[in-house]
Amino acid sequence: RVRLSGVSRLKNLKKYANTVKVKVSIVDSSRPNAVDVCFHRNISLGVGMCNRSHWEKLVKGVWSRSMSPYDIKLLDIRMPGRSVANVEVSVEEEFFLYRIIFLVLGLILLTLAPILSQSLTFYYGGAMTLGVILVVLMVLFQGMKLLPTGRKNSFAIFVYSSLVGMGSFLLRYLPGLLKSVLVEIGVSEDMYNPLVMVLSVCLLLAGAWLGFWVVRKLVLTEEGSIDSSVAVFVAWSIRIISAVLIIQSSMDPLLAAEALFSGILISSILRRIATLRSLRRMFKHLFRTAKSNHKRSQSQDYSLSEDSHDDYLHRRRTSLNLSPSSPAAGLHIFG
Repeated sequence: RVRLSGVSRLKNLKKYANTVKVKVSIVDSSRPNAVDVCFHRNISLGVGMCNRSHWEKLVKGVWSRSMSPYDIKLLDIRMPGRSVANVEVSVEEEFFLYRIIFLVLGLILLTLAPILSQSLTFYYGGAMTLGVILVVLMVLFQGMKLLPTGRKNSFAIFVYSSLVGMGSFLLRYLPGLLKSVLVEIGVSEDMYNPLVMVLSVCLLLAGAWLGFWVVRKLVLTEEGSIDSSVAVFVAWSIRIISAVLIIQSSMDPLLAAEALFSGILISSILRRIATLRSLRRMFKHLFRTAKSNHKRSQSQDYSLSEDSHDDYLHRRRTSLNLSPSSPAAGLHIFG
């Protein structure tokens, strides 16, 4: 039995994205496949007392598993009968950058989920990107049928390009595929570059149109706004994807769960701060609008009062000048 003890989580947070790889190999043995290994964490079990289903055989004399650098596990090794063999157990710790990328990307998506679900730019950009990828894959799959490799190989390459390294694979394979198809059609090599540029632009536009059409038909309402049910579904989908990314960012499930809980807490606090700021700006805007309207109404009332006073004085003077009882009018009549 070999005991593998991990380190403290609080004192070694820098190993969050690390993975410990345990490897068992047979150095010298006449029967390398006869060695069994049990990898567990049950300390109460005796040496070699694992269940039959937990024992694993070495494949070509080698066995390897990964574990968290914070975990504590036991490695039991057994050999049948009186077999003798030199067994080497090695432990190697590796750092994986993609786990940090998963953590950062998950936290960002978790925080921006409500904003992205209400953004038309996000819908159009994501749908157009997916549309371009789908159109390119469809053309690639249909074009590989024209090659002499056969449908089986083309389907295998299509699945491989869809699941593993799609972008890099397309960049390497697509130019050769287009050249082979054009040669089969009978196009000369001088026309290769112009046709490739035209076809590439057409593929991009077709994929972008497909994404644009999907957004117009499935996301937007008749008034042109985002449908509320679609926005809620997209927001929760983004949250689920971000939670999966955060959980996969570490081999230690406890630290991954703590990171997810911290991300949820931080995102909720940031959303509340943003909501309070927006409410504060709205109240300031309403206060300024009400104040400006009040000043405008006061100035209008003042101008109206001045105009009414001037009209009153004008009417008074007119009535005095035209009245028959005035002295000037009486003298004029008498004369």
